[in-house]
Amino acid sequence: NRSPGRVSHDAKSNAERTVIHLDVDCFYCQCESLSDRTGKLALSPFAIQQKHIIVTCNYIARKLGIKKLMLKEEALRICSDLVIVDGSDLTLYRREAR
Repeated sequence: NRSPGRVSHDAKSNAERTVIHLDVDCFYCQCESLSDRTGKLALSPFAIQQKHIIVTCNYIARKLGIKKLMLKEEALRICSDLVIVDGSDLTLYRREAR
């Protein structure tokens, strides 16, 4: 008898199961950090801007209350030290995604 919401697996399938977690929401930030020759981005709260919104931000910025799809002005009110990188040119992100 199976309870609702429970999935039964045999022992062999559990032993062979691998779970991979990818934070693709932070992908643009990771690309920018890796391409930053100064190394400052990795240590600073920063966000990627497209048009007038924040499309993503690094973990430091997230801890300070910055969220994706937030208006740039609102993000700067929350964190005046926020470094904003223009992400309108997708070339770097497309290259790194390959």
